[in-house]
Amino acid sequence: MSGRHAHGAPECVALFAKLSEYLDGELERGACADVEDHMADCEGCREFLESLRRAVAHVASMEAPELPENFKRDILSAYARTRESS
Repeated sequence: MSGRHAHGAPECVALFAKLSEYLDGELERGACADVEDHMADCEGCREFLESLRRAVAHVASMEAPELPENFKRDILSAYARTRESS
């Protein structure tokens, strides 16, 4: 391979669909090897993966906001109303 695929190349698009599972350690071994083989030869995808890792780390480091006590009740109530109207 050339080391950089065209923007939107099918092999890169297919890889993007697997990255979340790959980062979470939920991808089966063979699929992990496929991702790693692709990354070894695709600079653009490596750069994208690194930016995704930084974003995930940033979000993980953020403090979760405190939600109002009635938040869960209100969400469940809205969900029930939505289900009743469908």
